[in-house]
Amino acid sequence: LRVPVSRFPLCLLENKYLKTFFFFFLVLDLKGIVFVIQSQSNSFHAKRAEQLQKSILKQAANLTQELPRVLLLHQLSKQEGAWTILPLLPHFSVTYSSNSSWIFFCEEETRIQIPELLETLRRYDPSKEWFLGKALHDEESTIIHHYRLRSESLKSDFTIDLKHEIALYIWDKGDGPPLTPVPEFCTEVVDSSCATTFHSFLPLCGNPVKKEDIFFAVKTCKKFHGDRIPIVKQTWAGQASVIEYYSDHAESSIPTVDLGVPNTDRGHCGKTFAILEKFLNHSHDKIAWLVIVDDDTLISISRLQHLLSCYDSSEPVFLGERYGYGLGTGGYSYITGGGGMVFSREAIRRLLASKCRCYSNDAPDDMVLGMCFSGLGIPVTHSPLFHQARPVDYPRDYLSHQVPISFHKHWNIDPVKVYFTWLAPRGEDKARQETHKGFKEEL
Repeated sequence: LRVPVSRFPLCLLENKYLKTFFFFFLVLDLKGIVFVIQSQSNSFHAKRAEQLQKSILKQAANLTQELPRVLLLHQLSKQEGAWTILPLLPHFSVTYSSNSSWIFFCEEETRIQIPELLETLRRYDPSKEWFLGKALHDEESTIIHHYRLRSESLKSDFTIDLKHEIALYIWDKGDGPPLTPVPEFCTEVVDSSCATTFHSFLPLCGNPVKKEDIFFAVKTCKKFHGDRIPIVKQTWAGQASVIEYYSDHAESSIPTVDLGVPNTDRGHCGKTFAILEKFLNHSHDKIAWLVIVDDDTLISISRLQHLLSCYDSSEPVFLGERYGYGLGTGGYSYITGGGGMVFSREAIRRLLASKCRCYSNDAPDDMVLGMCFSGLGIPVTHSPLFHQARPVDYPRDYLSHQVPISFHKHWNIDPVKVYFTWLAPRGEDKARQETHKGFKEEL
C-alpha cells in the first residue's frame, strides 16, 4: 500500500476484533515496534491508556530489551480526526519509516503479551507488505458498511465504522495487500500462544450512578405514540427513575410534553435543543446526567449506571458512539443520536452558554452538537457499547465480546425480544464487572 504523502511503501495490518493496527517498515525486534494506544482525553480513558502503557513497558523491561516507544494518541495529535488514523500517516512515515519495523495501534482495553507478539511477527518476512489480523465478516448487507458501495458522495465525508473503513483503505479495490489471518490475535485467551486479547468490558469504577441522577428524554412525535412508546414502556422505561417523552403533541395518557417545536421528518435539532434548555434552566437542577434517546432506541439502564461511575459529571462529558464528518478536511466528530447521547450537566451548561444553535429545526441534531462541541474544544467521548444500529447489523463475533448498552431501530426485528436478549438486567453483568476488577489488577 503506497500512501500519496510518502515514497515509503506502507502496509497496514489490522486485528479487527481487537481494533489493533500495524504498519510494516523494516526489521523486527522490540525497539523496532512503535505502540500507539488509541487513547482519549477524557480522564477515565486517559488513565486506562496509561495503565496499558505501563504494562507494555514493564514487560519490555522484564525481557531486558531496549524499551519500545509507547505513544498515547490523544497526546500525539490535537487534530480532530486523529482517531481515524489516516491523518497521522504522514507523521508516521516521516518519523518512523527509517527506524521501525511495525507501528502497532491498539485500544486501551487491548491486552498484549510481548514475548508472544514478537514470536508471532517473526514469521512474517519484513521485506514484503503485510496486512495481518483476525477478520470479521458481515453475514448480510448492513447500513453501517454497505451504504458506501451505493453512494460515492458519502465515501470521503463520513467515518462510521473505523475498522471497516481502514480495511477498505488498505484493500484499495484489490490493489492493496490481502488480509492474512493470524490465529495468535485472540479475543479471549484460547491458549498460551495468544499474543493479544481483547474484551469490551462493562467498567465499574465505584458505586453505580443512582437512577435518580440520570434523566432520560425520549424524542417522539404523534404518529409514533401508538406503536413505539408502548415498546419503550414494555422494555427499559420501567428501569428509569426520571423519564419524560417529548413530542409535537401533548397526550396525557403517556404522558408527553409538547415543546412547541413542530415535528420534522428528519434532523430534530430544534427539539433536541429545546430539551437541553428545559433540562438546564427549567427543572431537574440537581440531576447530574441527561440521556437523550429516540423512541426506537433500546437501552440498558443498569449497565449505563455502571458505565457512568467512571465519569466525572463536573467535567464536560458528551458520551456515546462516535462518528465523524469531513475529518480529512477540517470537519468534526459527533455522537450518533440513535444509540443515545449522554450529557453531563457541565457539558450542557457550556454548550448553551456558547450560543451555538441549530441552523434550522430539521438540521441533524447529533451533527450540530458535534460541530458545537468541537468549536468549544470539548472532545466527544467514545464508547463502543452504544450502537446506532440493530444487533443484526453487526458481525456476531464482534458483539459476542461486548456487554452492550444500547441498540437502535425496530425495522424487521422484534424489539422486545432484542431487549430481553441483549439488554435486560441479568446476574452475569455483575460477574463480568467482577472479572473486570481482576483484569484491572493485572495492570
